[in-house]
Amino acid sequence: MYGTAARLLPGARAAADIAESLRLLLQASAAGHTGADALLAVMSGMGVGMAQDWDQALDHLQRAAERGSVAARGQLRALAGQDASADTDLPGGEAWPRLRRSINLGSWLLRPEKTVLSKTPRAVSVRNFLSTAVCDWLIARARGRTQRALVHDAATEAGREGSGRNNTYFEFGFLELDLVVVLVRARIAATIGVPVPVLETPQVLHYEVGERYARHHDYFDPRQPGHAAQIASGGQRIVTFLVYLNAAYEGGETDFPLIGLRHRGAPGDALYFGNVEAGGAPDPRTLHAGLAPSQGEKWLLSQWVRDRSPG
Repeated sequence: MYGTAARLLPGARAAADIAESLRLLLQASAAGHTGADALLAVMSGMGVGMAQDWDQALDHLQRAAERGSVAARGQLRALAGQDASADTDLPGGEAWPRLRRSINLGSWLLRPEKTVLSKTPRAVSVRNFLSTAVCDWLIARARGRTQRALVHDAATEAGREGSGRNNTYFEFGFLELDLVVVLVRARIAATIGVPVPVLETPQVLHYEVGERYARHHDYFDPRQPGHAAQIASGGQRIVTFLVYLNAAYEGGETDFPLIGLRHRGAPGDALYFGNVEAGGAPDPRTLHAGLAPSQGEKWLLSQWVRDRSPG
């Protein structure tokens, strides 16, 4: 049941396929499958096949934790601001409901205080956007699963390796999503003031010493065939949202050479910037680079935002 639903969901577009997947997952949950509970938590949080309901999502996650899911327990801990990686000395049966009740959903969806770093083009920092526990959880999800990051080929629309980018990344496809990532995306959308469906698939970026992303723009250039095809199919990339996940590195700033801005946030801090002008035209002043760390390793969460749903 669970396996069939997991195969159907990633590419499902028809309501009937989504409904069938939901039916199978509910059956699997009733049979005690913790993976089904975890996936139902994601679907409830996203409103896939059902009304969006955070409380119901946490109920599913709690059930998976009570049934022994280490991943669900880690998510509950992270969302409650506790160390998500430790899973020794497990608490008693009453601890998971108590931990679930301690999660403050309201604080996740409030717009946080912001500091404007640049008015034109607009660049904004947000202190303490995510807790250290959530940052650690995101790094743990990506560690050991990264691959060479790609650049978008302006001519062919395809991703390819490029000499200007040699870092690695991990992308959260649908089946890699968990409730922590779903709530992070909801918080990003609330902060910017956009609906969640205009967010692309989120990525965790990893930079070792000497790894960088050379100067580039995140918008699609409508003069280039591959970029024009992207705009036509899924909209323009209007905003880039970054969350700094760790502190154990030197250097590694985000550099905007044309506006004299070089920024690095503390763990949990966010930086977002608009890639287009007020009228929607690409803004060349948003040229930026991910500088290489000189010591340690750098971890970031990267979320691109379109002007309409890319799905």
